[in-house]
Amino acid sequence: MDGWCVTRTPFSSVGTGTLGRMAAASDAGSADGLGALLVLLHGADAPFDTVQAAYRVWRHRDRSEAAFMAHAEAQDRRARWYGRRGAPPEPAESEETVRIWRAGERARVEHHGGEQDGYYAVSDGSMWWVWSEGLGARSNQDDPTVGGNFTNQLQIMLNPVALLSSLRFRPVGKAQIAGRPTITAHGTPRPQDPDRGGAFELHELGTGADYYELEVDRRRGGLLAVTAIYDGQPFHTITTLELEFDRPIPKEIFRFTPPAGEEIEPLRGMHRLRFVTLTEAQRQAPFTVLMPDSVPHDWQVQCRFIDASDRPPSPVEIGLSYDSVDGHESVSLTQTAAGASNPHTRFLDEENWENVTRDGISMRTRPADWGQAQVELELAGTWVHLMSDNLTRDQVLRIAAGLRPAPSTSRI
Repeated sequence: MDGWCVTRTPFSSVGTGTLGRMAAASDAGSADGLGALLVLLHGADAPFDTVQAAYRVWRHRDRSEAAFMAHAEAQDRRARWYGRRGAPPEPAESEETVRIWRAGERARVEHHGGEQDGYYAVSDGSMWWVWSEGLGARSNQDDPTVGGNFTNQLQIMLNPVALLSSLRFRPVGKAQIAGRPTITAHGTPRPQDPDRGGAFELHELGTGADYYELEVDRRRGGLLAVTAIYDGQPFHTITTLELEFDRPIPKEIFRFTPPAGEEIEPLRGMHRLRFVTLTEAQRQAPFTVLMPDSVPHDWQVQCRFIDASDRPPSPVEIGLSYDSVDGHESVSLTQTAAGASNPHTRFLDEENWENVTRDGISMRTRPADWGQAQVELELAGTWVHLMSDNLTRDQVLRIAAGLRPAPSTSRI
C-alpha cells in the first residue's frame, strides 16, 4: 500500500518569481490561502482540556532508508542504516495504530500492530509507567526524578507550531480527514544549519523527505494527516482515524495495570551501571577483559561495568574509555562475551566493513575514508569493538592488535 488517498479540491497553482509573489500576496487573505494556513498553524498550540486520538502510521522500509541516507549525505555526514544480524528480513511495508489520551498532566499511549504491538504507557505529572514485550513493566514510582518521555508520542500532530521554522508552506487544496475539514498543503524543508543537526521536529514525520503533504485541521490548526515524499514516492504516512477534544475521559484510562504475572520494576534496574577498576572488571566479568598492551603516559582510563539484564536481554558488558589529558586523543573499547546476543552485534550494519589481518589477528574495520575509526574483532573468547573520532584507522588497528588480558589482581 503506497500511503493513502483522499479526494481533494485543488487551488489555482501559484507560479514563481514576481508573478508568483503577487499571486501569493493576493491569496494570503483568502479563507484557503497561505495567510489562513499560517494563522491556523500558529494557533495550533491553543490549550484543550482533553483529547482522544487514534492514528494510523504506515511506513515503507526501503524508501525510508533511501530518504534517510540521502538526507545524511546532503548534511555531509557519514550515515549508517542498522539492521539485525541473523534476524528475518523486515516486511517491505509496516502499519500500526497509535491511540492517545490526554487530560491535563495525565496521558496514555497504546500501540497496536507493527514492531511495537502491545506497547502502552501512562504518565501522571512526573510519574510514568510503561510496558512492552522487550522491557516488561517499568516505572519511576520509586524515584520520580528518573525522567521518561514514554507518552510524548506524535505530539507534532497535535501541536505543529515548530514546523513554522522548518518548512516552507504552499496551500494546494482542501479535503476532509476523520470527518474534519482540512487545508491541504505542501511543506518543503528549509535549509538547516549542519551544526544544529537538522530539524528534529521532522523526524517523527519521516526523515529525508523532499516535501511533506499535510492536511491541516481548519478547526484547530493541528495536523490530521502527513505524508513524507521522497523521489516522487510516499515512504511514511500518519493519518488521523479519530480525534475528539474536550470530552470527559474515564479515570480508569489513566490507571496502569501490567499483564498478569508481570511485576513493575524501576527503569534503572534495566542496566546496572557501575564504575570499577580494570582488575575488578576482570574478576567479575564472565569473559576475558582485554586492555591495550600500552598507552601513552598522559592517557587516563575509565572502566564501566554493565550487569546482565533479562529484560531486555543483554549480557554483561565492559566499556573502557581512554582519553589523553588534553582531550585531543581518545579511544573506546566495548566488550562482551564472543557470540553473546547484545545490541552491538545485532545492530551493527553489515556493509562498509573490510577484513584485515594484523600480527596474525583477523579483524574487521571501516574504510579509511569512513570518518570515524572503527575496528571489530574476537580474541580470547571476547568480542571487542574499538572506536575513535580523533585517531587514525591505522592507530586503532595497532591498538587492537596489541590487546592483552587485563590483570585480575592489583599486581601487574
